[in-house]
Amino acid sequence: MTDPFTTLGVREDAGDDEIRQRYLALVRAFPPDLEPERFQAHRAAYEQLQDARKRLEATLLMTNDAALSRLNASLLQGSRPGSGRPSSASVKALLVEGVEKALA
Repeated sequence: MTDPFTTLGVREDAGDDEIRQRYLALVRAFPPDLEPERFQAHRAAYEQLQDARKRLEATLLMTNDAALSRLNASLLQGSRPGSGRPSSASVKALLVEGVEKALA
């Protein structure tokens, strides 16, 4: 998984306008008809970062693989026999851990 912040050349605390301006500058510099691979990489990175919620998800996915692995394992095993779902407390704990690590 490539880092979308690095692909676009923006900081992790960049705002919507800065990300959009950088994306448009890259599209002008590397148009899809001349540089299709680069365009696809820039487009994918922009789609991951185009709003605040997606930026937080991208940050969490890149910085806290351990917590996400535990969440995936928890989802696969289930917290109650036969339910197939983790408890809300376990999901909250994993999300809090991920947010704290992303903001640290």
